[in-house]
Order: sequence, then C-alpha cells, then structure tokens
Amino acid sequence: AALVEVGLAQSGARQYEDAEKALRAACAKAPGWAEAWIELGLVQAQAGRDDAARESLAEARRLDPFNIRASNTLTMLTDLAQFKSIESDHFIVRYKEGDDLVLAREMPAVLERIYERVTGNGPGGIDHKPAGKTVIDLMPDHAMFAVRITGMPQLHTIAAATGPLVAMEAPRVGAGHSTGVYDWSRVIQHEFTHTVTLSRTKNRLPHWFTEASAVYLEDAPRDESRCTMLARALDTDQLFDLDSINVAFARPQKPQDRGMAYAQGHWMYEFIVEKWGAAAPLKLMDQYAAGVREAQAMESVLGVSRAAFLDQFKVWAHAQVVSWGLAMPEGVPSVKELLAQSKSEGGSGTTPTPELIDAWIKKYPDHPQVLELAVSAALDKNEGKVSPEMVPLIERFALAAPVKHMPHRVLAKYYLDKGEGEKAIPHLEFMDIREVYNPAIAVELSKRYGALNDWEKAFQKAERATRIAPYDAAHRELAATMAIKAGHLDAATRHIDALTILEPDREVHRKRLDAVRKLMQATPPAPPGGD
Repeated sequence: AALVEVGLAQSGARQYEDAEKALRAACAKAPGWAEAWIELGLVQAQAGRDDAARESLAEARRLDPFNIRASNTLTMLTDLAQFKSIESDHFIVRYKEGDDLVLAREMPAVLERIYERVTGNGPGGIDHKPAGKTVIDLMPDHAMFAVRITGMPQLHTIAAATGPLVAMEAPRVGAGHSTGVYDWSRVIQHEFTHTVTLSRTKNRLPHWFTEASAVYLEDAPRDESRCTMLARALDTDQLFDLDSINVAFARPQKPQDRGMAYAQGHWMYEFIVEKWGAAAPLKLMDQYAAGVREAQAMESVLGVSRAAFLDQFKVWAHAQVVSWGLAMPEGVPSVKELLAQSKSEGGSGTTPTPELIDAWIKKYPDHPQVLELAVSAALDKNEGKVSPEMVPLIERFALAAPVKHMPHRVLAKYYLDKGEGEKAIPHLEFMDIREVYNPAIAVELSKRYGALNDWEKAFQKAERATRIAPYDAAHRELAATMAIKAGHLDAATRHIDALTILEPDREVHRKRLDAVRKLMQATPPAPPGGD
C-alpha cells in the first residue's frame, strides 16, 4: 500500500518515471492486488506508454473485472490503437477514421507554428524544446477524451496535457460533446505550453505558475468577464494568496474558484514580466527544475518574499483596474459615491435621474461609470437602438472603459444595419480576437473584408471560422470561396476536399474540386494560404 501511495503522489506531480517504478514494485510485491495494476496502467497511459498501459490494465481487469476506471481506460486504449496518425516534425496527431480526418490533416501546419511560438525565445516564449514528438490525441467525443485523462467519462474541460501528450475533444456540436465548437488552435497552444514548461522544469513547478504561463501564451487579450472578476476580487480583498491559489485548481471551494485561479495566475505572471522582464519567469522555471521551493526561488530571482510579491502585485493590479475603467483614479468619485453625495443634497440616493447623469457627464466627461449610465439610459430611451446622436457618447465610453464589450457590440450592429460595414470592422475585430466559441464574428468579418475587395483578410477570417467550427460545411464553403478570390488555390482545394468528406452525397463538391485542381495546373503557384 505504501508503494502505491508513493506512486500516486509522484504521478500527481507528473513524475511518471518514478511513479511507474514505485507502482511496478507494488505489483511485484502483491501481484494479485488489482489496485496496484490499475494505478500502474493509468500512470503509463498518462505518460503516453499505451502498449504498456494496455498490458497492465488487462491484468487489472482480470483481477477485478468490475473496476470502472480500469475497464474504461482499457477500452479507450484498445480503440485508440485503431486510430490513424499524421506526423510532422514535432507532433503526432492521432484521430479516429472518418470525418475527423478533416481536422486532423489541417492540424500539423498550425501545430508547427504553435511549436515555434511556444518553444522560441520571442516575447513570452519558453525558450526550450522538449525531447521527442508530442502526441495530440483528437478524441471523437467528450467521454473518450475524459477517459484518456482521468479514466472516467466526465471532465470539466475540453483539452488537457499530461506532459508528453495532449488530448482534446473534437470541436463539434451534437450528442456526446460537452462544449460544442471552440478555437482549437488557441486551446492547444495553451496545452502545448504545459508540455514545454513541464519539460523545461522536469515537471516541477507550482500549479498556478504552469497555468499562468499557458494562459499568457494564448496570445489573446483578457475578456471583460475576467477583468470584472479580477477587479471585484481586488476590491473586496478576495484575491488568493500563493498557497490557496494552488488549492483552488485542484479542490475549488466555490464554483468560480478555478476560473479565478486561472485569471489571477495569468495576472501575476503578467506582473512578473512587466516588472522584472521576460526572462524572469524562465529563471524561476529553472529554479523550480533544480528543486528550489517557490519562496526561495522568488527571493533569488525577483528579490522579494512571497508576501512582498503579493503586496507589490496588488498595487500594480489596482493601476491596471483603473486603466480598464473598472475603478476610479485617486480623487475621482465612483457612481456610488456620487449618489451618496446627491442624497446628502436632497436627492433619492438610489437611482440617478437623467438630469443628474447629465450634470455628472459635464463634470466628469471621461468617467467610465457615468458614461456607461449615460449610454444605457440613451439606449433604453430609444428601445435599445443606436441613433446617430448617440455614437460620440458610445465611442467615448469605449475609450474610457477599453475592456467593455457593450460599446463595440452596439456600434458594430449600428453600422451593419446602416450598410456601413467598413465602420463596423474595428468593433467586430475587438470582439473576434476575444472569441473562443463562436465563429459568427469571424464569418461576418470575412464578408465585410470581401465587400471591400480585401480578399486576403477575407480569406484569413474565413480560415479562422473553420478553426473554430471545422466540421461546419457552410464555413468551409465560405473559406473555399475566399481562398479562390485571394489566389490561394491550395487552401481552396483543402476546404472543398473537406466538403467531400463532410457532405459525401453532394456531387457538386467533387465537380468543384476537379475544377480547382485544373485551375491550379494552369496557374503559377502562389504563396501557401492558411493552414
């Protein structure tokens, strides 16, 4: 039993080689004990040693035919052995035969770009190349993905890295899928960052730190919901300390704890980069790799204690929240304080009147909270519709509160409804760069750029839509059209070929594919397009 506990502890710390040694020793001492074989098989599966895992789990199931985790994982590994694979310089993509081929064959080119970004020495790069190829398992449904990671068919996420391998649920809608479509390239860039940081640190680094670096390397701005959550936690003194943040990932006490831990960890990582430079996180990683504890590593690299780090971080974080328009600068009253002042002067002190809002706007023309009140009041008065007179006010609000989505959403709709698509583009771009789950904004941008005859941008946005929803035939049609317009006949061929798999009964796709291939033969090669 002691050897199994040692193995479990080492597995939890992703020390797979040591965990396997301990669990093999446990199996040798008690060859009839199913639990030891089960844990050995699960560790081998997480380490990507699938053949060994199948042997161990087969023995576990022989000893205990009713163990669900062993049975689930053995069935999954048996099915996985039938998967097809595609290799690139640094990755092996495994997928179930069928229409998952549509996504699987597009993945290597994107993955290699991710590899260069994450392993490189550019801003935020980890400057480290893991040994061997990383396996990407494209699982056809959520249950198979979850079993791959935990042995059970439910998991709170859509992709996960164990170190040497990354598993992901296919980004599609329908029965058996937990989330639906999502930007798989952004998600895998996050997960592959785990693979690289764990390799650089020999799997030794605080949980919050590995998640923080992975979110940082998603290369996407923080969305409004996370900004609001962070601002509220800072204002109410509810930020985690450097111990409780790690607990929040593994054993969250409240529903929002895990999301808050991701957001705060990323925020602290940004602080480290801004205050101590881009090399500081890498120096911390090397300290962790050498077995140095967090407190000593921070003292050595950052020159501060953990307590001092948090104190300095909170000062910096407050300035960030002010820059987001979610807190007021020193000397500027909040709306709550303005209402209290109004009450002391005879007002209701509860709901600001239009006259009061007008007075506040004149006194504080760039006040984000007052501007939000003014915009909301104007929209309510006009049945939710933007009028030309409102546009300057909404634009001021967007500048005063640069993380807020609302001004961009209403202005994009206003300009699209007016037929002024070019003016909608900056607002659509603001939303699209923050979007993970909805391809509609990328589709709209593709059409807007197409209307301007900017075919390259139209093509790139159509490509983005297919990365979020790779099995959607309509998005493939759009991407093929824009690829032809942009002169990327290779990409057009790829999308039309995908349509022959997604909609095999439509003869028109095969005819179009033949036509584009003939056009390629008659056309000088253009630079490769898309993925």
